[in-house]
Amino acid sequence: MRSILKVNWDSNLPIYALSQSELQKKGIHSLLIDVDGTLVNRKSNVIPKAVENWIRESKNLFSLYLISNNPSKKRIAKIAKELNLRYKYNASKPRKKVTLSAIKEIGCEPKDIAIIGDRIFTDIIVGNRCNIKTILVKRLKRDGLPIKFNLTLTIEKVISHFIK
Repeated sequence: MRSILKVNWDSNLPIYALSQSELQKKGIHSLLIDVDGTLVNRKSNVIPKAVENWIRESKNLFSLYLISNNPSKKRIAKIAKELNLRYKYNASKPRKKVTLSAIKEIGCEPKDIAIIGDRIFTDIIVGNRCNIKTILVKRLKRDGLPIKFNLTLTIEKVISHFIK
């Protein structure tokens, strides 16, 4: 039995450095994308240019959908509007309900969908619980660059190692 904490692809990269051709080679047609930490810094509303460019290019290749635990509809709607993407906010990941509703809206088979996020205990767990692929990326700083050391993720990885 596969652990719900297992990451399919631990990229060790920020989202904008993910190879779209690698995603396609993995059979991915649709992406659920976390917002805070993954696309923008948690304390910023400014979408880094590299993220904007990656999203723009990815829209030509994949169906994209934002899915955030952030309870602020205003914040997530603003980011979604800037990127012209559908979204869900207050998703309560790792609970499945909101994620499954996004998957249903996308209309793809779960095997063709991946979730991209910066947290194991929210993004990766919900992806595994919904039987979709999981991609772990580096969290972004305010300047849009990846953080060098992520204490939360380090702790999550240590705990994950001991939980089967």
